[in-house]
Order: sequence, then structure tokens, then C-alpha cells
Amino acid sequence: MRYQPLSKITDAYWYSFNDEPIATRGALKLCDPAYLLPEESPDGLWHMFAHTWIGLEHFTSTSGLEWRREHLVTWRAHSPFIFREGGTYWLFYEIHDRTTFSSKSEDSISASRIMVISSNDLMLWSKPKLVLDSTKIKRAQYKDGPVRVSRPQLIEWEGRYRLYFGAGETRMYDTRQKTTARLMYAESDYLDKEWRVNPEPLLEIEPDSEYRNLAVGSVRIVPCSDGLAAFECAYSYDREKNRSVSSVLLLTSLDGKEWKTEKVIQKTAEEGWASRYITSVDVRYKDGENTWYCYYSANGYVEKFGKKFVKESLGLLLGTDPSPKIQNLD
Repeated sequence: MRYQPLSKITDAYWYSFNDEPIATRGALKLCDPAYLLPEESPDGLWHMFAHTWIGLEHFTSTSGLEWRREHLVTWRAHSPFIFREGGTYWLFYEIHDRTTFSSKSEDSISASRIMVISSNDLMLWSKPKLVLDSTKIKRAQYKDGPVRVSRPQLIEWEGRYRLYFGAGETRMYDTRQKTTARLMYAESDYLDKEWRVNPEPLLEIEPDSEYRNLAVGSVRIVPCSDGLAAFECAYSYDREKNRSVSSVLLLTSLDGKEWKTEKVIQKTAEEGWASRYITSVDVRYKDGENTWYCYYSANGYVEKFGKKFVKESLGLLLGTDPSPKIQNLD
């Protein structure tokens, strides 16, 4: 895929495609989407991976607007990321040590791992390989929380592979929503082995920050021709609402280490299905439409049987050129 310049993202006008979640048949809860455009897939369809309460699920679409469930990829997996190299697709994801349906004792949920599987057709997958183990990373624990690595994503950078990932887990003080405390990275000359972790975080909680004073949250890196962009679902305290909220921030970097906040792309909605938190995004550029597609997961409260429940669904933001060139017909 041809990389776009950073200005293509920073100058884009972002808007919500629809006030309602996108249609995903066969799923009650969807989190952390990772997707492929038709031109990237082996069959010309849109492909999406996201996790539900049972594990990592695979969806397809002919339009990118209505999605059909295909199959369960792997049980109990979280936070997928899909990377294509040649005719091979590499799917990175997080998995916890907890035994299925076990009690949530400290010992049973103390650690997590980042794994990778590969496929040529997105249907049949290889056996999983270990990429990172949270117990071997010093900054993988935030305060007294569980030891976690999460939300992996891979880019090629300066002739090597760079794997960005979340480190440490924190909870919102008022809702107990789980999210990521830090952003870190590891590098390797190979896709699936010999990862060397950079010991210092790239992003951390900043008490004096307007948008990152409670958590870093999920961060999605977008390679560009002259640098890197990042979409951060940062968490903060909102004084007017007197509660925790999240905002999608657009960041840029020339080296992938030092990041600058450019602007806010989206804030927590005032009401509706996405009024609690925006939890993650995945962003790709569709060349033929001159448009960035940003699928995101968000949650809100729904009432059933006289009680409030949290439901997570997927939405779509679009980023377009705010000043397209007008062809002179004279």
C-alpha cells in the first residue's frame, strides 16, 4: 500500500458516518476492530477482526457498512492487529493467562502475552507463536495492577519491524473501565521472533494533561511517507460532566518515539450508544475514494429488565480532504 503524507491526515476533515453503530450480524459485543480494505484482501472483500466475550472473531463485508460473522479465530483472545506482507497475513493479538471460567483470583489473571498467527487466505491459520510475555517486561505493571501487555500493532520502520504495544492496566476511578496505562515498543529483524523491548515508555499518564490525565488508552499507529501518525483514545477527567471521558487524539511523529498532539478528532458523545467511552480505533486510507476510514469501538449504557448494562459496538468515522480541487471546465 502506498503511504500518504502526514498532511493528508492532519488536514483531513473528520465526521461520523452515522449516529448509529454499524451493522454486525451475529455479534452482541465487539471491541478493538482491526480490518483490511478490499484491495488488501485475497478475495476482494472487506475483512475485520474484533473480539467479543468469547474470543477473536472474523467478519466480512461487501461494502464496509454491513458485516457478517464468518468464524471464531481463536478462543479468549483480545485486541487483534492484522499485517500483510506479500501474500501472507499476520494476526497479532493479546491473550491472558486466566483459565476459562475460572475465578478471578490475583494469581489467575496476573499476566498476559502477545501472540501471532499467520494465514494465506484469512480462513486457515497457523499455530500461535509467542511474541511478548508481560512477566518479562519491567514496565508492564502500573502501580499495583495486573501485569499486562496489550493492543499490539506492527509497522516496518527504517528497515526493521517495530511492534507498538500497551503496557500496564489501569481502571477509571468512577466506572472501573479497564484501559492501557502506557505505550511502548519493541523491535526485531524478524516478524515472529527475537523482539528487543525499548525499556522506556513513549506515552504515559500525564496528570497535568487536558486529555491524558487518567490513561493513555488504545493507540493506533498509521505509517506515512514522511513520518507516523497515531490515533490515541486517551482518558481524562471532565470537570463539567464530573466524570471520566475519552477522546480520540491525533498525534504525529517524525521518528516514532517523540509524539506531538495535533488535535482532537472525536470526543465522548453526550448521549447514545457511544456516550460512555471510545475504546479503540483502526484507520486506513482508501485511495480510490480519497478518504480515511476509521472504525472504532465505543460503549454506552442500555436498559434491560429495569437495569443498566454496558454494551460495546462499532462505529465509523470518515476523514476527507476539506478543500478538494475543483476542475476548470472552461
